[in-house]
Amino acid sequence: MPSLIDLRRRIRAVKNTQQITKAMKMVAASKLRRAQERIINARPYASQMQRVLSSVATRVDPSIHPLLTVREPRPDSKTLVIVVTGDKGLCGSFNTNAIKAGAAYILESPQKCTLGLVGRKGRDFFARRGFAVLFEQIGIFQKLRYEDARVIAQTAIDAFVAGDVDRVVLVYNEFRSVSVAARDRGPTAAHRSRGSRRRADAGAEPDRLLSANRRRRRSSISCSLASSRCRSIARCSSRTRPSSPLR
Repeated sequence: MPSLIDLRRRIRAVKNTQQITKAMKMVAASKLRRAQERIINARPYASQMQRVLSSVATRVDPSIHPLLTVREPRPDSKTLVIVVTGDKGLCGSFNTNAIKAGAAYILESPQKCTLGLVGRKGRDFFARRGFAVLFEQIGIFQKLRYEDARVIAQTAIDAFVAGDVDRVVLVYNEFRSVSVAARDRGPTAAHRSRGSRRRADAGAEPDRLLSANRRRRRSSISCSLASSRCRSIARCSSRTRPSSPLR
C-alpha cells in the first residue's frame, strides 16, 4: 500500500498536469479563434471571385483560352482528383471524410483517375494502396502561403493544357462550425439548401413520433401512479375501519 507521502506526490503531479493542460487549452482556443476569423472573413471574397469568374466564363468565347474548353469524354480520358487533408491526426473525421470522398469518387468514376495529394494523411493512405499519383505537397499547412497554392494550381493547369487530364476535381473539407466540417466537391448553394430541406422534412416525422411516444409514456405512468394511489388508499381505509361494537 502506498504511503501518505507517495499519495501527496501523486496528487501534486496530477494538479501540475491539470495546470499544463489548462494552459494548452487556452492557447489552442486562441489559435482556433484566430483561424476561424480568418476563414470567415475571407469567405465572401472567395465566393464573389468564384461567381465573377463563372459569369465571365459563360459570356466569352471558349476558344480564346485553353482552360475554358469543355472536352468531350473519351475512352482514354483521365481525371485529376486533388484530395486536401491535414498533416496530422487526432482531429476526428477531418481527414477520414476527405479520404473517403476521394476514394469513393475514384471507384465510382467511369474514367481513369490520377491523384494530386495535399497533406500527409491523404498521401500515406493512397500511396500504401497503389493509386496513381501525379504530385504531392506535404507540410504546407504549418505556414500556408500563396506560393504553395499557386504551385498546386499551376501543376493542375499544366496537366490540363498538355492533355494529360481532361477534368480536375477538388475534394476538401468546407468549414461550417467548430464541430462540423462537410465534405465538398464544389456543390452550389441551391443544392445545399435543397439537401437541408430534405433533411428537415425527413427529421420531422421521427420527432412527431417521439413526442407521441413520450405523451403515451407519461399517460401510462400517471395512470399507474393513480391506480397505485387508489390501492394504497383502499388498504389504509380497510386498516382504519372501526370494528363493530361488542354486544
